[in-house]
Amino acid sequence: MSIFGKKIKIVTHDGSFHADDVFATASLSILLEKRRERFELIRTRNAEIINAGDFVFDVGGVYDAEKNRFDHHQKEFKEQRANGITYSSFGLIWKKFGAEICDGEEIKNHIDEVLVEQVDATDNGINIFSPTTSHVSNYDISSVVASFLPDWGEDESTDNFHSAVLFAKR
Repeated sequence: MSIFGKKIKIVTHDGSFHADDVFATASLSILLEKRRERFELIRTRNAEIINAGDFVFDVGGVYDAEKNRFDHHQKEFKEQRANGITYSSFGLIWKKFGAEICDGEEIKNHIDEVLVEQVDATDNGINIFSPTTSHVSNYDISSVVASFLPDWGEDESTDNFHSAVLFAKR
């Protein structure tokens, strides 16, 4: 689809967010910008809007990479790396588009090892860090993304999500 064609719809859930949907959004944004595609981000749980999306992730109940559906929340989802870490939506998108985003398989694999795998593990509740003290807890990239969430009692704002995505893109 050219920049002069229709706007591509990338769809994820609204409400609270995690590093996987933030980095998935950032990755798809970079990909589509690189392709010179016009796109819009839609955050919703409305099934009709989800079904009409061109790229759908972390919502919708479907994983089908060929159809650009990247949800990992269904009971039957079993996609894992060789090391046993289950993919999140970010990892599924990176698996399909990472080499195109960063112009090569070697760089894609490096980013997967140092960033994507960590986000996937954290999103799926897999602790990959062993504390060496009892008084210090892990503060990883997922924790940094969580710092963009609104304060308790504050209304959810898409500005918070967009700020987190801009951070992730950088």
